[in-house]
Amino acid sequence: MSPLLDNFTYENFKTDHNILKNLVFDEIYKRFNGEYKADNTATEKCNKIKKELSIPYENETLILNFCKILYKLIGKSNGWQNDDYEEIPEKNEMYCLHLKYWLYENVANDSQKGLNIGKDFQSWKEKLENDMSGKLKYPCTFNELDWREIDNIRSIYAFILIYYRNIEAFHKNKLIKCKYMDYLGKGLKEYHESINKCSGTNEQDKYCKEFKEFQELYKEDKLYWETSKANRDYKYEEDNTDACSLNIETLKNPLHLTYWYDEEKLHLSNKPIDFQKSTIISASSAIGATVGISAFLLYLFKNTSLGSLFRTRVQKDNMILNDINEATHSLILPNQYENSPFEDSDYKITYYSLNNS
Repeated sequence: MSPLLDNFTYENFKTDHNILKNLVFDEIYKRFNGEYKADNTATEKCNKIKKELSIPYENETLILNFCKILYKLIGKSNGWQNDDYEEIPEKNEMYCLHLKYWLYENVANDSQKGLNIGKDFQSWKEKLENDMSGKLKYPCTFNELDWREIDNIRSIYAFILIYYRNIEAFHKNKLIKCKYMDYLGKGLKEYHESINKCSGTNEQDKYCKEFKEFQELYKEDKLYWETSKANRDYKYEEDNTDACSLNIETLKNPLHLTYWYDEEKLHLSNKPIDFQKSTIISASSAIGATVGISAFLLYLFKNTSLGSLFRTRVQKDNMILNDINEATHSLILPNQYENSPFEDSDYKITYYSLNNS
């Protein structure tokens, strides 16, 4: 697999590609890092409760900023403040995913590498809700996760919040560095793998609790997945902007995305597509076109004045012309079609309805 930018941050992406300006994710991210953290009432409340709670990672700034953002979300959820509803048309419950992405990005990029999410963040949430006499009106649990699980779920949140929900912006702005597209593509792959991993009743697995809560909050209707074999390994070049691993094959009717890793391609669509059938038709058409052109040229060579003129010119130049019957044998399909990569492709088809968490 290609190297992945696991230290991905939205700020770095925005510096290179400011394509989400004024869109929902960008506006919420700016508020989280700006006015929400600067709110005086939130600051006073969080400074009050910190005396009774532990500070994770000895990073007081991180937990206090988390608390202040959460304070604003609790107020918004209970209708105590709707100061930015008109400016940011986002469903209340989606703010939980925005906050989790913000938190996991900060934890993953802390100066101390390999940090886990412990019980502290959930304890701060419960304490703040009790102190405010109000709770979030939607599920938003801060589960205990190790650093690998944080990395995996963060990539899913990045794929959904940054890429998938802004797919038209990415379609219009194609010259995006592959180091960012690879990271977002990793989120697509983790999304698919998490569906498989968490499709059972694994209630004790905290990662699956996290993922199922994500499914409950983000109610995507139906997604269709397939995997296929590529005819070569994906070559990663981080600063390249062409032929990145995550690609929009078609934007609408249907939406069709592919993520290329190693010699595999993962397909995602919002409608069922027979990838194998469409590929074989394309290959057959190409073969038919090759044979048709060859036959037409042979006919001209044997039966027209153009062919006679060509043979005369060749003889004048003392060139040896092979027997015309031998030319007929050259129409046999070359070996590359006998063992077509399309025939050897291994397709695995899966379908999920994501309404059921």
